Amino acid sequence: MSTLASTGELTPAELAQRVLTLSYFHRVSADDYRVLLRHLIKIDHIQVTEGGGLIVGLAGERIINNFKFYAVFQENEEFTVRSESAELGTIVNPPPPGERIAIAGHCWIVEEVDWKRHAVFATQVKGRVPAYFGDCPGDINTHVLERMRKALNEHTAYPYLMGNARARLAQARHTAEISGAGTKPLINLGGDTWVLFPWLGSYAFLALERMLKIKCAAELGLRGLDSSRPYFMQFKMKADEETFFEVLTAEAEKDFDPIELVYPGEVPYFDRYDEYVPEELVRKGFAEGVLDIEGMKQRVLGWRDHA
Repeated sequence: MSTLASTGELTPAELAQRVLTLSYFHRVSADDYRVLLRHLIKIDHIQVTEGGGLIVGLAGERIINNFKFYAVFQENEEFTVRSESAELGTIVNPPPPGERIAIAGHCWIVEEVDWKRHAVFATQVKGRVPAYFGDCPGDINTHVLERMRKALNEHTAYPYLMGNARARLAQARHTAEISGAGTKPLINLGGDTWVLFPWLGSYAFLALERMLKIKCAAELGLRGLDSSRPYFMQFKMKADEETFFEVLTAEAEKDFDPIELVYPGEVPYFDRYDEYVPEELVRKGFAEGVLDIEGMKQRVLGWRDHA
């Protein structure tokens, strides 16, 4: 839309030549471009002239004339949280349906997110929930998690740490040593309760979590998966440790479509302009551009020795 606003009327081919050559669109195919263009025309963000050219539509003009449209970072917009007729408060970056939020002193499960009206409908449940910052608490690289694991396994004294910090580190190292958390990815907490430490960054962790829920849960008898992203996952499982790694590595070896890790009906708005993009491209962009499936597969296949 900004290209049309600055150049005036263009044919679809001319607009494609100007837009698809930009670095940001290097992964956008011609088919995806056509889907996006038809969607923007349908919602009147772009208008087709009598001569077949393209100009900014009436709805598009209202958007591009707002100074927020050209902002580099996404603005935090508040969503009202409701339960039946009661208004509980407001949040930003609402989680997708099925996730939990903490508000008004209780834990709630999200039933529906109305993006147009900026409303979240939730139902109260028992339990706890970590602070939610979108799909991941920031963008934590896998190298950071690997360095955390190394810090737990080594005995190096860091001279810049204060006394209390040194004591906490010593306690954490001791706990990791006796539990095996620093060396074993899967630990039994008693009975059928397990905890998985994958030591993966935000988006590889998220891909692993989704693969477990979508592709492995039925075969493993896995239920009640509760994540503290991107550090560990706790769950109940009927299978034993060996079966867990066998099933997990078998799935990681398959050449599956990334879209299979997006839940049916889920539209994971993640980037700044997602609300202007058709749902099928939002889903595809999240699956192929956000989830670090390759990083996840590399870590899982490294667990073959545990199978």
